[in-house]
Amino acid sequence: MDAKEFKKLSQIVSEKKWDLFDDVRPDGKTILDVLVEFFSPLKPEEREIVSNLLENYLVIQEYGRHVIQLLKEVVERANGRDIVISAVKDYGATKVKSGAALTFEMNSYIRYFEGQKFLFSEDPSSERFQQSGGFKVLVDDFIGTGNQFLKMNKHLLDGGHDAKVDLVAAIVIQVEGKIALEKAGFAVYAPFERPRSIEQLIQISGRNAKEVYAIYDEIERRIACHADYKRGYGQSEAAVSLKKTPNNTLPIFWFQGKNRWPAPFPRPRS
Repeated sequence: MDAKEFKKLSQIVSEKKWDLFDDVRPDGKTILDVLVEFFSPLKPEEREIVSNLLENYLVIQEYGRHVIQLLKEVVERANGRDIVISAVKDYGATKVKSGAALTFEMNSYIRYFEGQKFLFSEDPSSERFQQSGGFKVLVDDFIGTGNQFLKMNKHLLDGGHDAKVDLVAAIVIQVEGKIALEKAGFAVYAPFERPRSIEQLIQISGRNAKEVYAIYDEIERRIACHADYKRGYGQSEAAVSLKKTPNNTLPIFWFQGKNRWPAPFPRPRS
């Protein structure tokens, strides 16, 4: 990495205020240290592509003001009706989904909405959610392809439950996920709607698509991630990290693997 590239990387960190998270790492490394390590095995043409992707990379680790924004939108759409909120649920998973944590955070902010009645449920198949006549909302912090939501919806229908909801709300949604849910008849709201990141880079730069994808795919080849995650799960090309980096995000940013790739926004190991 030359001085010009280092300066650009420093500017990205500064402009995005990623240095605010520097004191949370137990190893004492700054985000700039981590990004320099990430860039070190990359070829010059790869560094250019990755640098451009980082310029449009979204990191949200504190949800507070975004939760307020979600709640304002929900209250406005409810138009005086009681509001019942549940997380999007993955019935095939053993782990608690991040949407469940979001409902807890939303619950902590409803005190600012005096006179509005809220009910929270951990499961949209629960009696509490099913029997409510209020404005029904399903929430998640991130929605990628929308497939997980649609699988949940099918599970509810197959189980004889009412799968109708008034709104699907997320902090971040990929554009293709929003399109898929709207096509299925759901109203959707998210303050951040994200395009496929490499596709966006090509459109903005005017570069040859085949050339850009070839450069990017060569990096993925070296990190040797599972085929399901090529260009992000569902080919989402997401460039997003929340409290956890979704697997829809380009794997060069989160996948470490056996070779310990220096991913700057790794997913937690389990």
